Amino acid sequence: MMADLNRLFFLVAPFTLLVSVAIGLFGPPPPDSFRQMSGAQLFWQLAVPSLVGAVGQLAAAAMVVQPGTTPRAALATAFAVWPAFVVAQLLVSVPVGLGFLVLILPGIWLFARLAFLPGALLAAQRGSPIDAVRDSWRMTEADGLQLAIFVVIGVFAIIGIGLMAEIAGSALDSVLKLAGLASLGRFVHLLLPGIGTCFTTIGFGVASAIACQRLLR
Repeated sequence: MMADLNRLFFLVAPFTLLVSVAIGLFGPPPPDSFRQMSGAQLFWQLAVPSLVGAVGQLAAAAMVVQPGTTPRAALATAFAVWPAFVVAQLLVSVPVGLGFLVLILPGIWLFARLAFLPGALLAAQRGSPIDAVRDSWRMTEADGLQLAIFVVIGVFAIIGIGLMAEIAGSALDSVLKLAGLASLGRFVHLLLPGIGTCFTTIGFGVASAIACQRLLR
């Protein structure tokens, strides 16, 4: 189990951890609030990590869907289905976004019904984004409420991991600054949240693949 987790970590880390640290070091500074976010900050802080991280998420899902596959083969599969995944995400973002605007609960329910796109693309072995959206919707038809509850728990878990990583990074940053190691402190402050992002990406990719395999039976 630990060997599998280590392999998944090193498979996904270049698309999450390294990207997070690189943007923190060389990208524009994050805004104080979402309303103050500029176009460049929106691109580097949200769009780039999401698009690049999707490759890692798909690769993690491929390792589950295709038991015994090598990391290289999983990455090849991830890059092959990445364009369809991005298009599918854009397709579902509209109804999910409207659901959240109208009322939070419909948005959560729609998100849960359409949240298994990585597994749908890989488990069903289809390259069409529309087919992936249909498969995700069909697979979750009988379990929408339970999946919505699961998604809420998962979101809180992700938020918790992110907060703990940020607090730990900030604390170590402060200690290292007091020790005269400000540059190292900044790096550690970026590194720990990046590790948290890596593990949450692995978790979502693996959970999506396992759920889709069971729902497709």
